[in-house]
Amino acid sequence: MSESQIRALFAQIAGGEPAPSAVDIQRARRRGRARLRWCRAGVAGASVLAAAAVAALAVAVGPARPGPGPAPAMPAAPRQFNPLVPYLSFGWLPAGNSLLAGDTSQETMSLTAGRELFGPSTWDLTVYAAGRCHLTGPAGELTCATPALGGLTARITARAPAVGGHRAFWAGPFLVWPYARGGWAWLSLPFPYDSPKLSTAAKREAARRDAVKIADHVRYGAATPPLLFAAQLTGLPSRWRVSSVFYLPDAGVLRASRFALGTGNPDLGADGGLEYQTNLPYFSTLDPATPHKGYCYRYPKRKNFSDKSVVETINGYRVVLTNLIRGRLRQDLCAAHADGLSLYISQFGTHPPIGLASLFRDHLRLLGADPADWTSKPIG
Repeated sequence: MSESQIRALFAQIAGGEPAPSAVDIQRARRRGRARLRWCRAGVAGASVLAAAAVAALAVAVGPARPGPGPAPAMPAAPRQFNPLVPYLSFGWLPAGNSLLAGDTSQETMSLTAGRELFGPSTWDLTVYAAGRCHLTGPAGELTCATPALGGLTARITARAPAVGGHRAFWAGPFLVWPYARGGWAWLSLPFPYDSPKLSTAAKREAARRDAVKIADHVRYGAATPPLLFAAQLTGLPSRWRVSSVFYLPDAGVLRASRFALGTGNPDLGADGGLEYQTNLPYFSTLDPATPHKGYCYRYPKRKNFSDKSVVETINGYRVVLTNLIRGRLRQDLCAAHADGLSLYISQFGTHPPIGLASLFRDHLRLLGADPADWTSKPIG
């Protein structure tokens, strides 16, 4: 099933589409699969979780297995995550599945596993930092909230088998459980097992057993390969930090493919795993260039047309600079082939402290396409 068909299915269940993204359609296509993953993991918007709640009413779930004894003690969930350090890793996945991608931020950490990144069938795991989720009693609804994503609520419909010796619940196609004291986790079943109308009861039950086993073997806070960046920023204001990252397994390392900068709570929301802040840049593409990848679109000069592009040569590289009006001013910089990399940088706002041309010229150190040259410190 295509992404558009899956979105249509969610729309049919929920009775409406999620709120529109602040990012335009052309750019959203670059991050389409990641946005879909956020939706299916239950953190894209209230209407998607409403869809999960409605779907949950139609899912038949068996009774929970009795626990073997007193639940083990739980460590406290982190109050905040470090976006530069992956907190999660899968300890077990069904045969043929592997880690495909991950997201990091201060409030949430996410993983996607499956057979192919852009395939329709993936396991999507998200955990929230301490205090971000609250379960209403007796186990009626789970509400989670972050500054970028707002408040989200899913209805709990049945107990699930225990995860790590602690209570767990079904909410339609989602398995939810407390992974630590004060912190909650969500795991979505893959397509088509997330839909009662598109799979058999036996296959859904087998998928649920796999979901519980996956959840039982998730590792929290364990050592993982570091995130590596193919570029490094220097000379930035001292308060600027990496606020969120989208990463991919690549050549035995975890490569940061997209990341955003921030100084506090994001005020533009989130899209594709990134959280945006007005007047600060975000890298929506930072990938090794290939012959079939890295085209920079140039808006033509047309009368009374607000979107305008100019081509410049900066540090010896051809870049396309674009100003767009998407409810607010957004500036883009695209370099299709710069030191073996394809990169796309954007920022919203009319008064950025550093323009994108200046950022690329004076503050960006490109590290090439060889993972041996990449850095775990994106801000030098």
